[in-house]
Amino acid sequence: MKKRISLILAAAMAASLAVSGCGGSGDTAAKNDSADTTAAGESSAGGESAGAAAEASGDTAGFLVVPLIADIQTADVHKTTKDYELPLNLYDRLVDIQVKEDGSSEIVPSLAESWEISEDALTYTFHLRDGVKFHNGADLTAEDVEYSFNRQLSVEGAVNVDFLTQVKGADELIEGTADKLEGFELVDDKTFKMTLTEPYAGFLACLSTPGCSIYDSEATEAAGDQFGLDPALTVGTGPFKFTSWTINDQMVLTRNEDYWNGASKLPGVVVKVVPDTETQRMMFENGELDLVDLDFLPDAVDDFTARYPEQIISGPRVGTTYFTMNQNLPPFDNVTVRKAIQMAIDRQGVLDAMYGGRGQLENGIFPHGLYGFNENLPAIEYNPEKAKELLAEAGYPDGFDMVIGADSSSSDAVSQALEIIQAQLAEIGVNAEIKTMDESTWLATRKAGELGSFMSTWTADYNDPDNFIYTFFGNEENTKMRSLNYPDTAVMERVQKARSIVDPEERIAEYHALEEKIVSEDAAWVPMYSRLHPFAVSKRVQGFTAPWNGLSDCIFYELSLSE
Repeated sequence: MKKRISLILAAAMAASLAVSGCGGSGDTAAKNDSADTTAAGESSAGGESAGAAAEASGDTAGFLVVPLIADIQTADVHKTTKDYELPLNLYDRLVDIQVKEDGSSEIVPSLAESWEISEDALTYTFHLRDGVKFHNGADLTAEDVEYSFNRQLSVEGAVNVDFLTQVKGADELIEGTADKLEGFELVDDKTFKMTLTEPYAGFLACLSTPGCSIYDSEATEAAGDQFGLDPALTVGTGPFKFTSWTINDQMVLTRNEDYWNGASKLPGVVVKVVPDTETQRMMFENGELDLVDLDFLPDAVDDFTARYPEQIISGPRVGTTYFTMNQNLPPFDNVTVRKAIQMAIDRQGVLDAMYGGRGQLENGIFPHGLYGFNENLPAIEYNPEKAKELLAEAGYPDGFDMVIGADSSSSDAVSQALEIIQAQLAEIGVNAEIKTMDESTWLATRKAGELGSFMSTWTADYNDPDNFIYTFFGNEENTKMRSLNYPDTAVMERVQKARSIVDPEERIAEYHALEEKIVSEDAAWVPMYSRLHPFAVSKRVQGFTAPWNGLSDCIFYELSLSE
């Protein structure tokens, strides 16, 4: 079993200075609710590496410099679903997603160098890579994996439990009626088995998510609630170490010289908190930032593209923007009305107006780039005249009134897009009132299944169709929580059964049939578009590619700098 950390080290770790902060990054402007800034809000890791010593002396020359719009809340992925920039670089997962040159992707080994799946597709046997060490020098063992998954499901404030609920005993651990994951079996230090309650074809893809990162069992336990908050106590196996965190200012990562896959060419990364996007723009132009996510500067994309044409790197988002219609509320219980709404919205017009056409229309549930994408799905036609005819056929020749729920914390782009949609619906006689609510009210109303309509974007947590179709149409609770209230329980049963289809071709064929039924036949929502994700990249950065899944959070391991 894993070598014990000395009592002296454990005591030192427990006594280390703690920091915390709130905020995050994402589609909406992050909010800074509170921050514990004890001792000026600073903490720095010890250690004797050249990178750590350089940072401690204030020398971060040669480090990559990137911005965040708000300070993170925590680097503990068991307690956050949005602050992934640091975790993706501090920790590793059992498997990863690798994008191929043709745009498709595959699951590849990471901490697990190989695995076998039983004939009944219930038991996965994993073999850990030899020679992997945590940042504190401890060896990675199967015990660490078991501890990480137990903690992921049971730690106070756990938010990433969904990725392991297929494992036998997960529900009991979540509910607190068990203290150990029944479906996890230790074989030896480098081998373990995981048994599912039923076959689930997307299981490996789930294990690639940031929420399934692997922690050092003893170091994490010794850190207690300061794990993810105090850099000195936040230990992973990843290509960078967490060196320091100055609240609302910056975080510093330094290269892990002993990284199992070879040390990064970057000596480190400085993550600066720059809330004002115009300031980000000026800092990039002055050479103070190496990378800017242009999603946060939508009005500046054209200008950046014109001024720095060779420094804009984009990639497709594996995600879809969609517009909803609550089938519990008349007239959206009428499929003809829903089809009229689909035809009344000029989706390309919205994409052009808001994002200069940087993206592509989607016609279903599964977006471009997702495993199982159906390029042969019937296209949704923009035809307001036909939409008027459908409304008359449905008994609404003069249109009707409806409410679009808007989250006040959403970006300006979302608000502007809703106004465009509002004007387009008016052309067919539909009077759409945009009702803005504070974020908590909007979320509560949506969860209760009572929002009439809204627009949002869903990006891939893991590259599998189940991540999309089950989230919205997998059962009555899911479709209610999204205020869709799709009523076809037979379709929901098919969605649930599709999760356990082992044959890949059979499974994808069923997903294609379900997608056509839900969107093309039942018009259960209006698929809008997926967008390109543009970044401005300084000339000295080599090897950058946009994140495959559309997150703003980047892995810096393969980057290098040329001065």
